[in-house]
Amino acid sequence: MTRIVVKWGGSLQENSGAIADDIASLWREHDIIVVHGGSRDIDDTVRELGLPRRTLRSPDGMVTRYTDAPTLTALMMAMRGRTQPRIIAELAARGVEAVGLSGMDGGLIRTERKTAVRAVFGDSVRVVRDNFAGRVVGVDTRVLEALHTCGMVPVVCPPGMTADGQATNVDADRMACAIAAAWRADRLLLFTDTPGVLADRDDPASTIASLSRDDARKLVPELSGGMRMKVAAAVEALGGGAQAVQVCDGRVHAPVAAALRGSGTLIGKGRDTL
Repeated sequence: MTRIVVKWGGSLQENSGAIADDIASLWREHDIIVVHGGSRDIDDTVRELGLPRRTLRSPDGMVTRYTDAPTLTALMMAMRGRTQPRIIAELAARGVEAVGLSGMDGGLIRTERKTAVRAVFGDSVRVVRDNFAGRVVGVDTRVLEALHTCGMVPVVCPPGMTADGQATNVDADRMACAIAAAWRADRLLLFTDTPGVLADRDDPASTIASLSRDDARKLVPELSGGMRMKVAAAVEALGGGAQAVQVCDGRVHAPVAAALRGSGTLIGKGRDTL
């Protein structure tokens, strides 16, 4: 069977039914893993708990959530208590047998905590030490393989876990890419709220149809926001074993089917295309 990893973006709640429809039409003929984030639900949970919403900007411009201990707890509450049950329910309503997991379950996502993070504060760079962010250092696909053997669809979310049992926040795009690489997926679909990777961020018609891995790596410093993280993660996935990554529009009708037909930006291992 073709192996497909679908990154279900938290910003695409309004079109979640269309994504679920596509998965329902494909899951019997393909091995599918769904990976999701939950930024909106995390923000709502953080606010309801009276916690500040904070971000960190690295010296090279990457922006990530500042995950201190209370925020990490809020993140786990939101992912497993709000976002994931909603996705499982969407799939179940369409007859898809799905099982929810976090990266901690079965040692699925092994991480190292970033114990000292350099971040920009105004005109200075400081070291942050109370951030529970992690980098993925390993993926154990056995639980995923077991679920597929049973004919089920794994639905996976952060956090991951260190060797000593500490939960760590991991970017969901990077988690999806790590899973796709370890599982040697035929296609990783990274859904976003743009038509794909744009040559001009202000021109939706400037979608780049295809990029080689080297092209994508060179392009990363020119990108910003979530797209920068997605393309950087795609480069990592291709280097680790994934066969191709599609950055595609999750707002369209039948988004998974459209992506598999070639919509969006295909990032592959071929020769440079720029």
